[in-house]
Amino acid sequence: MQMIFVLLAICITSFVGWMFTGVLPLIMFVSLALLIYIGWKQKQKGFKPQSDTYKELYKLKKKRNKIENNKHKHINDQISYIDEVWGYTKEQQKIIEKFINSRAYSMMYNKLTASLFPQIITLIDNCNARNKKGCKREVSKRLRELITLMKDELKKKKFKKVESFETTLEVYDQLLIEIK
Repeated sequence: MQMIFVLLAICITSFVGWMFTGVLPLIMFVSLALLIYIGWKQKQKGFKPQSDTYKELYKLKKKRNKIENNKHKHINDQISYIDEVWGYTKEQQKIIEKFINSRAYSMMYNKLTASLFPQIITLIDNCNARNKKGCKREVSKRLRELITLMKDELKKKKFKKVESFETTLEVYDQLLIEIK
């Protein structure tokens, strides 16, 4: 059907060009402007799937990303509060940055946000209320334990990536052998 319209447009343009030769440059500029406009509109349109399953999967993906971002913000807020109120050493700061950037807390998120961070924050607040008298060791000890836990999680995540990569390679090797 579109081919018929294209041929009809060529026919009409040829006839107008044959009868009125001065109009051809005007027709060319108008058609070029329309072509650019339509191309620009198509480019902005992007990919829009029609299937309901794709739309549902997209909604689920969007919801998961929102949950992950909320988790990231929540942990980041707690770590920032501890840093602001108490502070970290440079080594602790490096480990915390790696921990947050790699999002290694995914397996222990509930333990961190519901137990460990609130305990440390409460301990720090109580210690600051007493002007840091008699509780600095306890806070430092808890922070060291937290940092050790973060180091362990970073190691686990790194090992898991290496293990996953090796498993994937083994699967690909097996598939290549079966194909031959």
